[in-house]
Amino acid sequence: MKKEQAYMLFIGLFVVGYVAGRMTAPGAAPAAPGVAAPTAAQAAPAAVAAAQPAAPAGANTSAPPPPPPPPPPPAAAAKPKGNQVWRVGIHDDDAKRGPDSATVKVVVMSAFGCPSCSQFAKAMDQAVVKYGDQVQFRFKHKIIPPQHPDSIIAAEAAMAANAQGKFWQMHDKLMANTFAIDRLSLDKYAKELKLNMRKFKKAMDSHKYRGQLTRDSVLANEVGAHSFPNILANGVRIAKPKDWDNLQKLIDGELKRAEELKKKGATAKNLYEKAIAGGKFFPQYAGPKQNFNTSNSPTFGPKNAKIELVVFEDFQCPFCSKIAPNLKIFQKNNPKTVKIVYKHMPLTSIHADAQLASEASMAAHAQGKFWEYHDKLYANQQALKRADLERYASEIKLNMGKFKSDLDSGKHKAFIQSDASEGQRAGISGTPSVYINGYKYQGPRGYPPTGLEGVARMYLGL
Repeated sequence: MKKEQAYMLFIGLFVVGYVAGRMTAPGAAPAAPGVAAPTAAQAAPAAVAAAQPAAPAGANTSAPPPPPPPPPPPAAAAKPKGNQVWRVGIHDDDAKRGPDSATVKVVVMSAFGCPSCSQFAKAMDQAVVKYGDQVQFRFKHKIIPPQHPDSIIAAEAAMAANAQGKFWQMHDKLMANTFAIDRLSLDKYAKELKLNMRKFKKAMDSHKYRGQLTRDSVLANEVGAHSFPNILANGVRIAKPKDWDNLQKLIDGELKRAEELKKKGATAKNLYEKAIAGGKFFPQYAGPKQNFNTSNSPTFGPKNAKIELVVFEDFQCPFCSKIAPNLKIFQKNNPKTVKIVYKHMPLTSIHADAQLASEASMAAHAQGKFWEYHDKLYANQQALKRADLERYASEIKLNMGKFKSDLDSGKHKAFIQSDASEGQRAGISGTPSVYINGYKYQGPRGYPPTGLEGVARMYLGL
């Protein structure tokens, strides 16, 4: 062997031995299974130090640079959580399949016109065959947001059929014809089921079951049932995927839990209430009740309306612009019973133009045109500078001299500050915030008109 080759071999063996010794040195932690080896930046503090800005001349550089942050723990290290129980209310007018004495009550929150709901319907049939009287299914209508333009009237048709003892027959027809649920198709299915067509059509035309349907959707939001369908057995939600295998696992687990509850004194009559007792839920209409001063606020609707929506908004807030039309639709659908009250809460720390926009809206209010100006501002949220505000005032034919004078003098600043202070005292930190008759509304995402209707029907007798 040549001298040079022997020398290179010696160096190579030395390096290998040194690395092996470092890997087995006391205090050196072995890599955890499934965790990637540290990168060069993580392994070498010098590399991290090199990435820091150079210290200015004369600065004390003796302190070592801060160590890099530790890598996040692997997902596998998280402890598995037990099955969350939800407080899922059931009602006498629910469509049922199976006896009330069933050990496990499975609440199915579903919608017509929803393909995934149609697929799950087959799993219900299999469960009825396997478990018999041990299980009862209860159908809840999850119509907000609608999965199909006609899902609400399809749900009304199913309830009209339920009144004549044929809910599940209508259910099966609707699930088998996911995209044919328009009114003509619904009438056809009713005839095929030999329903009393006079009663069926009367119920459909009068929207007799609308209250029950919106109530069910409010309940879905209270228990965080956002996906379609949503299935909970004795208050415990099914695992994904929502199929027959996981439905079996859920029911089997709840049959075992029910036996434990029976050993503690639960009876067939109160077992469901015991199973969901203390369960989690998100109230859609929550206290404490607030008493806001609305005497000089802009309002939309009758003075002595049964239902008053107090809305804290910011004209530069994109979410406010999205819900504003829904609030007005709800009022227009209930013109004699609903009033909207606008309260100002400009979030000046993040929205530089919100304060002046609020002042401009009150200048318009002083001339009797708040809501016209309100709509202009939400339609043009990207242009809320002083020149823009004056242009919108001119477009709705305000007295421009008075409008400009109000802005120049800051005439409405104190009023807006008073609104914002009320909101802060109520614990409001973001917009929009909606209160119905003084109670905080937490409804479905986007505050759709049907969600507002559901809460008003459920809690206020709309």
